[in-house]
Amino acid sequence: MARDTNHIENRDAWERGRDAAIKANASIGRNKRWIAEDETRKEIERFVAGGGSDFIADMRDALHEWGSLTEGQEAAVRKIMAREEQREAERTAEWEAAADCPAGRVEVSGVIISTDIRETAFGSQWKMLVRDDSGFKVWGSIPSKLHEPAEENGEWLTGQAMKGKRVSFVAAVEPSKDDQKFGFFKRPTKAKLEG
Repeated sequence: MARDTNHIENRDAWERGRDAAIKANASIGRNKRWIAEDETRKEIERFVAGGGSDFIADMRDALHEWGSLTEGQEAAVRKIMAREEQREAERTAEWEAAADCPAGRVEVSGVIISTDIRETAFGSQWKMLVRDDSGFKVWGSIPSKLHEPAEENGEWLTGQAMKGKRVSFVAAVEPSKDDQKFGFFKRPTKAKLEG
């Protein structure tokens, strides 16, 4: 006895599935036509697929749903792509110009790029990333001396307030195994903020 394969148990579900397939096929067709008009749009597809900001995620979703972007959306994404490319070129040039991270007991003098508080077995501990004047970067605990009240006004300085300030200290530095221009410091002494 043959089964009736044309029987649809849930007509609404079947129609929703059919409509979704039609919409998806239409989006694919629009996308192919949109790419055919300008082959560089493939770069836009790759860029938005990588994610990033909320705006880029919205553009990825629009591209998926509609198969294309409006002229304004495309222009905005291209502007972001150009800015990212420029930043990457600047970072690469900065990295290439930086000196290799030294090893041993080293005097570090540079700018605090960022600070962060980390929970450790010893409680909360402020950490900092410092770019030395010769270009290499080091990461380690903010010396406790820097948290003491400032001499001129007696105010306590938090780790957050140190970002962007110049600092100098002597510490044991160990270069990273993954990046010769980056290292970790420990046991900092003779620490002082400049300016």
